[in-house]
Amino acid sequence: MGGYSPGRRWSRFGLGLIIAVIFLSVAGALRADTDRLAEALDRFVRDPKWSGLKIGVRVETLGQSPEIIYDYHGRTPRMPASNQKIVTSAAALCLLPADFTYRTILARRGSDLVIIGSGDPSSGDPRMAARAGESITTVFHRWAEALKARALTTITGDLVYDDTVFDDTYLHPSWRAQQRNLSAWYTAPVGGLNFANNCLGVVIQRGAGQGAPAEVRLIPTTGWTHLSNSAVTAASGQPLVNRTGDGPITITVSGKVSQSNTETDPLWVTVPDPSAFFATTARTALAAKGVKIVGSTRRQQVRRPGEPLPADVEVIAVHETRLVDFLDRMNKRSVNMFAEAVLKTLGAYDRKGQLADQGTFERGSQEVSRYLAALGLADELYVIDDGSGLSRDNRMAPLVLTAVLRYMDRHPLRELWWQSLAEPGDEEGTLRRRMSKLKGRIYAKTGHLSGVGALSGYALGQGGQRYAFSVLCEGGGSHHPVQDGICEILATWDETKP
Repeated sequence: MGGYSPGRRWSRFGLGLIIAVIFLSVAGALRADTDRLAEALDRFVRDPKWSGLKIGVRVETLGQSPEIIYDYHGRTPRMPASNQKIVTSAAALCLLPADFTYRTILARRGSDLVIIGSGDPSSGDPRMAARAGESITTVFHRWAEALKARALTTITGDLVYDDTVFDDTYLHPSWRAQQRNLSAWYTAPVGGLNFANNCLGVVIQRGAGQGAPAEVRLIPTTGWTHLSNSAVTAASGQPLVNRTGDGPITITVSGKVSQSNTETDPLWVTVPDPSAFFATTARTALAAKGVKIVGSTRRQQVRRPGEPLPADVEVIAVHETRLVDFLDRMNKRSVNMFAEAVLKTLGAYDRKGQLADQGTFERGSQEVSRYLAALGLADELYVIDDGSGLSRDNRMAPLVLTAVLRYMDRHPLRELWWQSLAEPGDEEGTLRRRMSKLKGRIYAKTGHLSGVGALSGYALGQGGQRYAFSVLCEGGGSHHPVQDGICEILATWDETKP
Protein backbone atom coordinates (compact mmCIF):
# COMPACT_ATOMS: atom_id res chain seq x y z
CA MET A 1 0.00 0.00 0.00
CA GLY A 2 1.24 3.55 -0.67
CA GLY A 3 0.30 5.20 2.66
CA TYR A 4 2.39 7.43 4.91
CA SER A 5 5.33 5.62 6.51
CA PRO A 6 7.34 7.37 9.27
CA GLY A 7 10.05 4.74 8.98
CA ARG A 8 10.43 5.19 5.26
CA ARG A 9 10.58 8.96 5.66
CA TRP A 10 13.21 8.69 8.37
CA SER A 11 15.34 6.31 6.33
CA ARG A 12 15.40 8.72 3.41
CA PHE A 13 16.23 11.62 5.71
CA GLY A 14 18.98 9.61 7.33
CA LEU A 15 20.48 8.62 4.00
CA GLY A 16 20.48 12.25 2.86
CA LEU A 17 22.10 13.29 6.11
CA ILE A 18 24.82 10.68 5.70
CA ILE A 19 25.53 11.81 2.13
CA ALA A 20 25.70 15.42 3.24
CA VAL A 21 28.11 14.56 6.06
CA ILE A 22 30.32 12.59 3.66
CA PHE A 23 30.29 15.44 1.14
CA LEU A 24 31.22 18.00 3.75
CA SER A 25 33.93 15.73 5.10
CA VAL A 26 35.45 15.25 1.63
CA ALA A 27 35.17 18.96 0.88
CA GLY A 28 36.79 19.75 4.18
CA ALA A 29 39.61 17.32 3.50
CA LEU A 30 40.19 18.82 0.06
CA ARG A 31 40.16 22.32 1.53
CA ALA A 32 42.63 21.25 4.18
CA ASP A 33 44.88 19.76 1.50
CA THR A 34 44.64 22.94 -0.55
CA ASP A 35 45.59 24.96 2.49
CA ARG A 36 48.57 22.70 3.18
CA LEU A 37 49.77 23.03 -0.43
CA ALA A 38 49.39 26.81 -0.27
CA GLU A 39 51.39 26.86 2.98
CA ALA A 40 54.14 24.73 1.43
CA LEU A 41 54.35 27.04 -1.58
CA ASP A 42 54.34 30.14 0.61
CA ARG A 43 57.16 28.84 2.81
CA PHE A 44 59.22 28.13 -0.28
CA VAL A 45 58.54 31.44 -2.04
CA ARG A 46 59.21 33.51 1.09
CA ASP A 47 62.48 31.74 1.89
CA PRO A 48 65.16 34.41 2.62
CA LYS A 49 67.44 32.92 -0.05
CA TRP A 50 65.17 34.49 -2.71
CA SER A 51 65.24 37.91 -1.06
CA GLY A 52 67.21 39.40 -3.95
CA LEU A 53 64.48 38.54 -6.44
CA LYS A 54 61.16 40.09 -7.32
CA ILE A 55 58.83 37.14 -7.69
CA GLY A 56 55.27 36.77 -8.93
CA VAL A 57 53.54 33.40 -8.55
CA ARG A 58 50.08 32.12 -9.38
CA VAL A 59 48.88 28.50 -9.04
CA GLU A 60 45.40 27.22 -9.90
CA THR A 61 43.79 23.80 -10.12
CA LEU A 62 42.28 22.65 -13.40
CA GLY A 63 39.13 20.66 -14.05
CA GLN A 64 35.41 21.16 -13.56
CA SER A 65 35.78 23.41 -10.53
CA PRO A 66 39.07 25.30 -10.86
CA GLU A 67 40.38 26.90 -7.70
CA ILE A 68 43.08 29.42 -6.89
CA ILE A 69 45.67 27.61 -4.77
CA TYR A 70 48.27 30.31 -4.32
CA ASP A 71 48.82 33.90 -5.38
CA TYR A 72 51.90 35.93 -4.56
CA HIS A 73 51.97 39.25 -6.41
CA GLY A 74 49.95 37.47 -9.08
CA ARG A 75 48.35 40.69 -10.30
CA THR A 76 51.64 42.55 -10.70
CA PRO A 77 52.69 42.85 -14.37
CA ARG A 78 56.30 41.89 -15.06
CA MET A 79 58.43 41.26 -18.12
CA PRO A 80 57.33 37.81 -19.32
CA ALA A 81 60.26 37.17 -21.67
CA SER A 82 59.34 34.21 -23.89
CA ASN A 83 56.27 33.41 -21.81
CA GLN A 84 54.77 36.00 -24.15
CA LYS A 85 54.60 33.17 -26.70
CA ILE A 86 51.97 31.43 -24.55
CA VAL A 87 49.60 34.31 -25.14
CA THR A 88 50.50 34.78 -28.82
CA SER A 89 50.06 31.13 -29.72
CA ALA A 90 46.86 30.76 -27.67
CA ALA A 91 45.37 33.83 -29.36
CA ALA A 92 46.18 32.32 -32.77
CA LEU A 93 44.51 29.01 -31.93
CA CYS A 94 41.43 30.81 -30.65
CA LEU A 95 41.07 33.59 -33.22
CA LEU A 96 42.01 31.73 -36.41
CA PRO A 97 40.23 28.65 -37.82
CA ALA A 98 41.38 25.34 -36.35
CA ASP A 99 42.69 24.31 -39.77
CA PHE A 100 44.29 27.66 -40.59
CA THR A 101 46.78 27.09 -43.39
CA TYR A 102 49.46 29.31 -44.90
CA ARG A 103 49.47 29.09 -48.71
CA THR A 104 52.56 30.32 -50.55
CA ILE A 105 51.78 30.52 -54.24
CA LEU A 106 53.98 29.93 -57.28
CA ALA A 107 52.33 31.35 -60.39
CA ARG A 108 52.90 32.69 -63.86
CA ARG A 109 51.83 36.14 -65.04
CA GLY A 110 52.65 36.80 -68.65
CA SER A 111 56.34 36.00 -69.08
CA ASP A 112 57.10 36.45 -65.36
CA LEU A 113 57.30 33.83 -62.64
CA VAL A 114 55.53 35.03 -59.50
CA ILE A 115 55.86 34.05 -55.83
CA ILE A 116 53.10 35.31 -53.52
CA GLY A 117 53.87 35.10 -49.80
CA SER A 118 51.41 34.15 -47.07
CA GLY A 119 53.54 34.97 -44.03
CA ASP A 120 54.47 31.32 -43.43
CA PRO A 121 57.45 31.33 -41.01
CA SER A 122 58.27 27.64 -41.46
CA SER A 123 59.51 27.40 -45.06
CA GLY A 124 62.96 25.82 -45.06
CA ASP A 125 63.03 25.43 -41.29
CA PRO A 126 66.01 23.06 -40.73
CA ARG A 127 64.46 21.04 -37.89
CA MET A 128 61.13 20.61 -39.61
CA ALA A 129 62.91 19.58 -42.80
CA ALA A 130 65.03 17.04 -40.92
CA ARG A 131 61.92 15.70 -39.19
CA ALA A 132 60.34 15.11 -42.60
CA GLY A 133 63.52 13.62 -44.08
CA GLU A 134 63.86 16.52 -46.52
CA SER A 135 66.34 19.26 -47.37
CA ILE A 136 65.57 22.88 -46.55
CA THR A 137 65.14 23.61 -50.28
CA THR A 138 62.69 20.76 -50.95
CA VAL A 139 59.83 23.17 -51.58
CA PHE A 140 61.80 24.80 -54.41
CA HIS A 141 62.68 21.41 -55.88
CA ARG A 142 58.97 20.55 -55.97
CA TRP A 143 58.27 23.84 -57.68
CA ALA A 144 60.91 23.02 -60.28
CA GLU A 145 59.18 19.71 -61.00
CA ALA A 146 55.81 21.47 -61.33
CA LEU A 147 57.32 23.94 -63.80
CA LYS A 148 59.03 21.25 -65.84
CA ALA A 149 55.77 19.29 -65.96
CA ARG A 150 54.38 22.30 -67.87
CA ALA A 151 57.49 22.48 -70.04
CA LEU A 152 58.49 25.73 -68.34
CA THR A 153 62.25 25.29 -68.14
CA THR A 154 63.09 28.84 -69.27
CA ILE A 155 61.32 31.85 -67.80
CA THR A 156 61.92 34.69 -70.24
CA GLY A 157 60.62 37.36 -67.87
CA ASP A 158 61.45 38.24 -64.26
CA LEU A 159 61.08 36.51 -60.92
CA VAL A 160 58.51 38.68 -59.14
CA TYR A 161 57.90 38.21 -55.43
CA ASP A 162 55.00 39.67 -53.45
CA ASP A 163 55.53 39.83 -49.70
CA THR A 164 52.89 42.46 -48.98
CA VAL A 165 50.81 40.11 -46.81
CA PHE A 166 52.96 41.75 -44.09
CA ASP A 167 54.38 45.26 -44.02
CA ASP A 168 58.06 45.97 -44.63
CA THR A 169 58.94 46.61 -40.98
CA TYR A 170 60.86 43.35 -40.80
CA LEU A 171 62.45 43.95 -37.41
CA HIS A 172 60.42 45.06 -34.40
CA PRO A 173 61.30 48.67 -33.47
CA SER A 174 61.85 47.74 -29.81
CA TRP A 175 64.45 45.18 -30.86
CA ARG A 176 66.41 47.80 -32.79
CA ALA A 177 66.53 49.96 -29.68
CA GLN A 178 67.22 47.20 -27.14
CA GLN A 179 69.32 44.51 -28.81
CA ARG A 180 73.05 44.86 -29.40
CA ASN A 181 73.50 41.94 -31.78
CA LEU A 182 70.95 42.05 -34.57
CA SER A 183 72.82 39.29 -36.42
CA ALA A 184 72.07 36.68 -33.74
CA TRP A 185 69.50 34.01 -34.70
CA TYR A 186 67.09 35.03 -31.95
CA THR A 187 66.76 38.52 -33.49
CA ALA A 188 65.78 37.22 -36.94
CA PRO A 189 63.39 39.55 -38.77
CA VAL A 190 60.03 38.49 -40.22
CA GLY A 191 58.62 39.08 -43.69
CA GLY A 192 55.74 38.03 -45.90
CA LEU A 193 58.16 35.42 -47.28
CA ASN A 194 60.50 33.65 -44.85
CA PHE A 195 63.11 30.97 -45.35
CA ALA A 196 65.32 28.91 -43.01
CA ASN A 197 64.32 31.05 -40.02
CA ASN A 198 65.67 34.02 -42.01
CA CYS A 199 69.20 32.99 -41.16
CA LEU A 200 72.29 31.97 -43.12
CA GLY A 201 74.18 28.97 -41.83
CA VAL A 202 77.96 29.51 -41.69
CA VAL A 203 79.91 26.25 -41.73
CA ILE A 204 83.55 26.74 -40.68
CA GLN A 205 86.04 23.88 -40.79
CA ARG A 206 89.73 23.62 -39.98
CA GLY A 207 92.24 23.33 -42.80
CA ALA A 208 94.85 20.60 -43.28
CA GLY A 209 97.28 21.99 -40.67
CA GLN A 210 98.34 24.96 -38.55
CA GLY A 211 98.21 28.16 -40.56
CA ALA A 212 96.26 26.57 -43.41
CA PRO A 213 93.22 28.46 -44.70
CA ALA A 214 89.98 27.49 -43.02
CA GLU A 215 87.17 26.20 -45.20
CA VAL A 216 83.91 28.17 -45.06
CA ARG A 217 80.55 27.47 -46.71
CA LEU A 218 77.21 29.25 -46.52
CA ILE A 219 73.86 27.49 -46.29
CA PRO A 220 71.76 27.85 -48.39
CA THR A 221 73.45 28.65 -51.68
CA THR A 222 72.14 31.90 -53.11
CA GLY A 223 73.46 34.67 -55.32
CA TRP A 224 72.21 37.19 -52.77
CA THR A 225 75.15 36.53 -50.42
CA HIS A 226 78.89 36.92 -50.83
CA LEU A 227 81.61 35.31 -48.72
CA SER A 228 84.91 36.89 -47.70
CA ASN A 229 87.11 34.38 -45.88
CA SER A 230 90.56 35.07 -44.43
CA ALA A 231 90.33 32.71 -41.42
CA VAL A 232 93.23 30.33 -40.73
CA THR A 233 93.61 27.09 -38.82
CA ALA A 234 95.13 27.42 -35.33
CA ALA A 235 95.53 25.49 -32.08
CA SER A 236 93.32 27.94 -30.22
CA GLY A 237 91.02 30.82 -30.96
CA GLN A 238 87.63 31.50 -32.47
CA PRO A 239 86.88 33.15 -35.79
CA LEU A 240 85.10 36.47 -36.15
CA VAL A 241 81.96 36.44 -38.29
CA ASN A 242 80.42 39.70 -39.48
CA ARG A 243 77.52 40.58 -41.76
CA THR A 244 77.54 43.75 -43.83
CA GLY A 245 75.13 45.21 -46.36
CA ASP A 246 71.36 45.26 -46.63
CA GLY A 247 71.15 43.02 -49.66
CA PRO A 248 73.06 41.58 -51.28
CA ILE A 249 74.99 40.93 -48.08
CA THR A 250 78.57 39.94 -47.38
CA ILE A 251 79.60 37.46 -44.70
CA THR A 252 83.17 38.06 -43.56
CA VAL A 253 85.01 35.31 -41.66
CA SER A 254 88.41 36.17 -40.20
CA GLY A 255 90.76 35.19 -37.35
CA LYS A 256 91.72 31.78 -36.01
CA VAL A 257 89.77 28.52 -36.25
CA SER A 258 90.57 25.88 -33.64
CA GLN A 259 87.30 23.90 -33.83
CA SER A 260 85.08 22.98 -36.75
CA ASN A 261 81.32 23.07 -36.82
CA THR A 262 79.05 21.05 -39.09
CA GLU A 263 76.29 21.50 -41.64
CA THR A 264 73.78 20.23 -39.09
CA ASP A 265 75.00 22.69 -36.45
CA PRO A 266 76.28 25.81 -38.21
CA LEU A 267 76.63 29.33 -36.89
CA TRP A 268 73.39 31.11 -37.77
CA VAL A 269 73.52 34.73 -38.95
CA THR A 270 70.34 36.68 -39.66
CA VAL A 271 69.51 38.27 -43.01
CA PRO A 272 68.16 41.85 -43.12
CA ASP A 273 65.57 41.29 -45.88
CA PRO A 274 63.71 37.96 -45.43
CA SER A 275 61.68 38.14 -48.66
CA ALA A 276 64.64 38.94 -50.90
CA PHE A 277 66.49 36.06 -49.23
CA PHE A 278 63.57 33.71 -49.97
CA ALA A 279 63.27 34.80 -53.60
CA THR A 280 66.97 34.66 -54.46
CA THR A 281 67.34 31.26 -52.77
CA ALA A 282 64.35 30.02 -54.76
CA ARG A 283 65.92 31.29 -57.96
CA THR A 284 69.21 29.50 -57.25
CA ALA A 285 67.45 26.25 -56.31
CA LEU A 286 65.26 26.35 -59.43
CA ALA A 287 68.33 26.87 -61.61
CA ALA A 288 70.03 23.89 -59.98
CA LYS A 289 67.02 21.78 -60.98
CA GLY A 290 66.97 22.97 -64.59
CA VAL A 291 64.65 25.99 -64.51
CA LYS A 292 66.36 29.13 -65.79
CA ILE A 293 65.03 32.63 -65.16
CA VAL A 294 66.31 35.15 -67.70
CA GLY A 295 65.12 38.40 -66.16
CA SER A 296 65.76 40.12 -62.82
CA THR A 297 64.43 39.40 -59.33
CA ARG A 298 62.13 42.14 -58.10
CA ARG A 299 59.49 42.89 -55.47
CA GLN A 300 55.98 43.86 -56.60
CA GLN A 301 52.50 43.66 -55.12
CA VAL A 302 50.32 41.22 -57.06
CA ARG A 303 47.57 40.30 -54.59
CA ARG A 304 45.53 42.76 -52.54
CA PRO A 305 43.87 41.95 -49.20
CA GLY A 306 40.21 41.08 -49.48
CA GLU A 307 40.43 40.54 -53.25
CA PRO A 308 40.88 37.38 -55.35
CA LEU A 309 44.04 36.85 -57.35
CA PRO A 310 44.09 38.88 -60.56
CA ALA A 311 42.58 37.00 -63.49
CA ASP A 312 45.87 36.93 -65.41
CA VAL A 313 47.70 35.09 -62.60
CA GLU A 314 47.95 31.37 -63.38
CA VAL A 315 48.67 29.30 -60.27
CA ILE A 316 51.25 26.57 -60.83
CA ALA A 317 51.86 25.23 -57.31
CA VAL A 318 50.91 26.02 -53.72
CA HIS A 319 53.09 25.28 -50.71
CA GLU A 320 50.84 24.72 -47.69
CA THR A 321 51.68 24.69 -43.98
CA ARG A 322 49.16 24.48 -41.16
CA LEU A 323 49.64 26.66 -38.11
CA VAL A 324 49.38 23.59 -35.88
CA ASP A 325 52.29 21.96 -37.74
CA PHE A 326 54.84 24.36 -36.26
CA LEU A 327 53.36 25.32 -32.90
CA ASP A 328 56.08 23.32 -31.13
CA ARG A 329 58.79 25.36 -32.88
CA MET A 330 57.25 28.44 -31.32
CA ASN A 331 56.66 27.11 -27.81
CA LYS A 332 58.87 24.08 -27.26
CA ARG A 333 61.93 25.54 -29.03
CA SER A 334 61.02 29.21 -28.53
CA VAL A 335 61.92 30.48 -32.01
CA ASN A 336 61.20 34.21 -31.89
CA MET A 337 60.69 34.70 -35.62
CA PHE A 338 57.82 32.20 -35.63
CA ALA A 339 56.07 34.11 -32.87
CA GLU A 340 56.44 37.45 -34.66
CA ALA A 341 55.07 35.93 -37.87
CA VAL A 342 52.06 34.59 -35.96
CA LEU A 343 51.53 38.02 -34.38
CA LYS A 344 51.45 39.67 -37.80
CA THR A 345 49.24 36.84 -39.07
CA LEU A 346 46.63 37.80 -36.48
CA GLY A 347 46.65 41.31 -37.91
CA ALA A 348 46.37 40.12 -41.52
CA TYR A 349 43.78 37.33 -41.57
CA ASP A 350 40.15 37.37 -40.44
CA ARG A 351 38.31 34.78 -38.34
CA LYS A 352 37.58 32.71 -41.44
CA GLY A 353 41.28 32.57 -42.31
CA GLN A 354 40.93 34.95 -45.26
CA LEU A 355 43.45 37.71 -45.95
CA ALA A 356 41.70 40.92 -44.87
CA ASP A 357 44.45 43.46 -44.19
CA GLN A 358 48.21 43.88 -44.17
CA GLY A 359 49.80 42.27 -41.15
CA THR A 360 51.73 44.61 -38.85
CA PHE A 361 53.12 44.38 -35.35
CA GLU A 362 50.58 46.95 -34.19
CA ARG A 363 47.54 45.20 -35.66
CA GLY A 364 48.68 41.86 -34.29
CA SER A 365 49.19 43.31 -30.81
CA GLN A 366 45.69 44.80 -30.91
CA GLU A 367 44.20 41.40 -31.75
CA VAL A 368 46.05 39.72 -28.87
CA SER A 369 44.81 42.44 -26.51
CA ARG A 370 41.24 41.87 -27.70
CA TYR A 371 41.64 38.16 -27.05
CA LEU A 372 42.77 38.78 -23.48
CA ALA A 373 39.95 41.25 -22.91
CA ALA A 374 37.48 38.59 -24.11
CA LEU A 375 38.80 36.34 -21.32
CA GLY A 376 37.79 39.04 -18.85
CA LEU A 377 41.32 40.24 -18.16
CA ALA A 378 41.71 43.94 -17.38
CA ASP A 379 44.11 45.84 -19.61
CA GLU A 380 46.19 47.05 -16.66
CA LEU A 381 47.35 43.44 -16.23
CA TYR A 382 49.33 43.31 -19.49
CA VAL A 383 51.13 45.21 -22.25
CA ILE A 384 51.51 43.53 -25.65
CA ASP A 385 54.51 44.95 -27.51
CA ASP A 386 55.74 42.01 -29.60
CA GLY A 387 54.79 38.38 -30.12
CA SER A 388 57.86 36.57 -28.83
CA GLY A 389 58.73 38.37 -25.60
CA LEU A 390 62.14 39.59 -26.74
CA SER A 391 61.00 43.17 -26.24
CA ARG A 392 61.53 44.46 -22.72
CA ASP A 393 58.42 46.62 -23.11
CA ASN A 394 56.06 43.66 -22.71
CA ARG A 395 54.29 43.25 -19.38
CA MET A 396 52.27 40.31 -18.09
CA ALA A 397 50.84 39.46 -14.68
CA PRO A 398 51.05 35.79 -13.63
CA LEU A 399 47.25 35.87 -13.35
CA VAL A 400 47.02 36.53 -17.11
CA LEU A 401 49.17 33.54 -17.96
CA THR A 402 47.27 31.12 -15.71
CA ALA A 403 43.97 32.41 -17.10
CA VAL A 404 45.16 31.64 -20.64
CA LEU A 405 46.52 28.25 -19.59
CA ARG A 406 43.24 27.40 -17.87
CA TYR A 407 41.23 28.42 -20.93
CA MET A 408 43.46 26.44 -23.31
CA ASP A 409 43.13 23.35 -21.14
CA ARG A 410 39.47 23.29 -22.23
CA HIS A 411 40.20 24.12 -25.88
CA PRO A 412 39.32 21.57 -28.62
CA LEU A 413 43.04 21.49 -29.55
CA ARG A 414 44.03 20.87 -25.93
CA GLU A 415 46.27 17.86 -26.64
CA LEU A 416 48.21 19.63 -29.38
CA TRP A 417 48.53 22.67 -27.12
CA TRP A 418 50.01 20.62 -24.26
CA GLN A 419 52.37 18.85 -26.66
CA SER A 420 53.65 22.16 -28.00
CA LEU A 421 55.11 23.01 -24.57
CA ALA A 422 58.54 22.00 -23.32
CA GLU A 423 58.95 18.91 -21.14
CA PRO A 424 61.92 17.97 -18.92
CA GLY A 425 64.27 15.58 -20.69
CA ASP A 426 62.82 16.21 -24.16
CA GLU A 427 65.77 16.99 -26.46
CA GLU A 428 63.54 19.11 -28.69
CA GLY A 429 62.61 21.51 -25.91
CA THR A 430 64.05 24.25 -23.73
CA LEU A 431 63.59 22.16 -20.55
CA ARG A 432 65.84 19.36 -21.77
CA ARG A 433 68.48 20.05 -19.09
CA ARG A 434 66.14 20.94 -16.23
CA MET A 435 64.04 18.94 -13.74
CA SER A 436 64.92 15.53 -15.20
CA LYS A 437 63.09 13.76 -12.34
CA LEU A 438 59.85 15.47 -13.30
CA LYS A 439 59.62 14.17 -16.87
CA GLY A 440 56.01 13.58 -17.78
CA ARG A 441 54.77 15.86 -14.99
CA ILE A 442 55.75 19.34 -16.20
CA TYR A 443 54.71 20.93 -19.50
CA ALA A 444 55.77 24.56 -19.63
CA LYS A 445 57.15 27.53 -21.52
CA THR A 446 60.49 28.95 -20.45
CA GLY A 447 61.54 32.57 -20.75
CA HIS A 448 64.81 34.42 -20.30
CA LEU A 449 66.12 37.94 -20.74
CA SER A 450 68.94 39.64 -18.91
CA GLY A 451 67.73 39.92 -15.31
CA VAL A 452 64.41 38.25 -16.17
CA GLY A 453 63.27 34.64 -15.87
CA ALA A 454 59.86 33.08 -16.48
CA LEU A 455 58.27 29.65 -16.38
CA SER A 456 54.56 29.04 -16.89
CA GLY A 457 52.63 25.91 -17.75
CA TYR A 458 51.09 22.78 -16.27
CA ALA A 459 52.04 20.42 -13.46
CA LEU A 460 50.59 16.97 -12.79
CA GLY A 461 50.35 16.07 -9.10
CA GLN A 462 50.96 12.59 -7.71
CA GLY A 463 47.28 12.07 -6.94
CA GLY A 464 46.06 13.06 -10.40
CA GLN A 465 45.36 16.74 -9.76
CA ARG A 466 46.38 19.12 -12.55
CA TYR A 467 47.69 22.61 -11.92
CA ALA A 468 48.26 25.70 -14.04
CA PHE A 469 51.14 27.81 -12.76
CA SER A 470 53.12 30.91 -13.60
CA VAL A 471 56.38 32.03 -12.00
CA LEU A 472 57.84 35.36 -13.15
CA CYS A 473 61.13 36.58 -11.69
CA GLU A 474 63.20 39.73 -11.98
CA GLY A 475 66.59 40.44 -10.44
CA GLY A 476 70.14 39.17 -10.51
CA GLY A 477 71.26 35.57 -10.26
CA SER A 478 69.70 32.36 -11.53
CA HIS A 479 65.92 32.13 -11.56
CA HIS A 480 65.82 28.40 -12.25
CA PRO A 481 66.01 27.23 -8.61
CA VAL A 482 62.86 29.05 -7.52
CA GLN A 483 60.95 28.06 -10.68
CA ASP A 484 62.06 24.43 -10.54
CA GLY A 485 61.38 24.27 -6.81
CA ILE A 486 57.77 25.35 -7.25
CA CYS A 487 57.36 22.78 -10.02
CA GLU A 488 58.74 20.06 -7.77
CA ILE A 489 56.31 20.93 -4.98
CA LEU A 490 53.36 20.73 -7.38
CA ALA A 491 54.49 17.62 -9.26
CA THR A 492 55.27 15.63 -6.10
CA TRP A 493 52.23 16.76 -4.12
CA ASP A 494 49.79 13.94 -3.42
CA GLU A 495 46.42 15.46 -2.58
CA THR A 496 44.99 12.02 -1.81
CA LYS A 497 47.15 11.66 1.29
CA PRO A 498 46.44 13.43 4.59
